Amino acid sequence: MTQAGPEDLLAIADAACRAAMRAGADFADASVERGRSMSVAVEKNALKSSDTRGWASISVRAFSAGATGWASVSGTGLVAARGAGRKAAELARAAESDPGFVDLVHPAAYPDVAGLFDPRLVEVTAVEVAGWITGNIDGARGVVDDALVTGTARASWWEWALANNLGVAVTQPGTSATVNLQVVIRRGDDVGSYHEWDAARSLAQFAPGAVGPAAATEALRYLDSRRMKTGTLPVVFGPSAAAAFLQGVCAAASAEEVQRNRSFLVGKKEARIAAECLTLVDDPLIAGGLSSAVSDGDGFPHVRVPLVKEGVLQTYLHNHYTANKSGERNTGHSTRGGIACTNIIPSLGVRTASQIIAEVTDGVYVALAQPHPDTASGQMSALVDAGFRIKNGQLTYPLKNTMIAGLAPELLLGLDAISSDYRAEPGRVLPTLRLQGVRVASGEGA
Repeated sequence: MTQAGPEDLLAIADAACRAAMRAGADFADASVERGRSMSVAVEKNALKSSDTRGWASISVRAFSAGATGWASVSGTGLVAARGAGRKAAELARAAESDPGFVDLVHPAAYPDVAGLFDPRLVEVTAVEVAGWITGNIDGARGVVDDALVTGTARASWWEWALANNLGVAVTQPGTSATVNLQVVIRRGDDVGSYHEWDAARSLAQFAPGAVGPAAATEALRYLDSRRMKTGTLPVVFGPSAAAAFLQGVCAAASAEEVQRNRSFLVGKKEARIAAECLTLVDDPLIAGGLSSAVSDGDGFPHVRVPLVKEGVLQTYLHNHYTANKSGERNTGHSTRGGIACTNIIPSLGVRTASQIIAEVTDGVYVALAQPHPDTASGQMSALVDAGFRIKNGQLTYPLKNTMIAGLAPELLLGLDAISSDYRAEPGRVLPTLRLQGVRVASGEGA
């Protein structure tokens, strides 16, 4: 199925803005999106569901004397767009004024970012999507014949456009393909499980066939899990757990959270927040990156942003509103109603993950977990979904019912190693991290 492209959506967005301005708004912008996704889900090796969904929507913001009104409608018709524009202006006139509002994003040139749209993913069929996951069932059972596979495969395309009354006009088509699988292996009361995934913006970068075998191979390693004694130990985060931890740290750099005094990074700009080995860059311009785009949700051109340099926080992540409010540079991180990071790229160290583990006399390796620090308090507490006890530089036995905890400001300063090798995903570099002084609780054990 061939689409007309997002340019026609731009005319609809412009019509919504014009309607808001005619209804008395001082400023207005409108976002228009349409798309389709096909998904197939399996549960314990059996097909659970197959679903195709389309969507289309218009979202209008209008501003009157600093007050904001929002109106959203389904569909992409001109009549609905104009009605949403008028409604947003009406709501803005009735809202309370915000002295922090200045204006909207002004027109500027947009970067070229390759690899974000693959026409072949628009044409992909439900049968092909189903093959991504059924092939992985066969692959997992080729590793161990009683593997139980649960998960989803999805192909999506979308087109997005934004216009405002100051002349901003930006369009962005996009596509994605994903496979997420959990493999479970049972041996009586003993259970081993592991989650694996693959995602890409184009079929050329997508390699779903390896997900099932990889998850089954790892699930076998997590049989015969045990508890360990509670203690404060060095913890090594594997690529997935490390990425989750760093994403949580970057979320705390949101200027919106900082300005509302809801971040543990308040007052930390240009101050040391981590060990010298940590450098982070937010790069939304990577070709084919999972979080790449030409602009943020306000229509501000995306740019590459150094976030942490040798442990020192360089900037907060801003949208147009927070940048104006603080008198700082807009970093282009609006999500149209919020702030979020894009492709976070950490600098790499000089030792491999295996060498970093080999240096640990007594500790824990965490393969899968969601150790997101709480944005406000910095408290990190997470269940270890998959992990090993480290003894004398070796992974010894898998862990069960184990929690890890600590305060992010202390953990960041206790970060003493980043691996030179890493898991590579489109737009993502996922190395291994080692942090000192992590609280580990699991009950009695070896």
